[in-house]
Amino acid sequence: MVIFQLSEEILKIAREVTAREKPEEALTIILRRYIQGRIAECEEEIKKFESKYGMSIKDFYEKLGRDFPLTWEHERDYMDWDWAIAEIEELKERLKKLEKYGS
Repeated sequence: MVIFQLSEEILKIAREVTAREKPEEALTIILRRYIQGRIAECEEEIKKFESKYGMSIKDFYEKLGRDFPLTWEHERDYMDWDWAIAEIEELKERLKKLEKYGS
């Protein structure tokens, strides 16, 4: 177990907003909610691209350069779309790691 110094004021706020006395429980709740919020944001980003192009990222990638010219916009959209998918996977792994702390 790693021990580190955390501001008493931050711990106090974490305990108050989560109604948990144990710092680990309070921080776990806060982290879980933050991660769930980021996942929701990424899912919205993915939906935005699926709506914009009317297809999945796989289909878009196959058509990129053929049906969709290799413009800065298309390449940037592909990178942002792919990043949102990768971020969701990473965030879900972090949620699994938090499960051992309960709440």
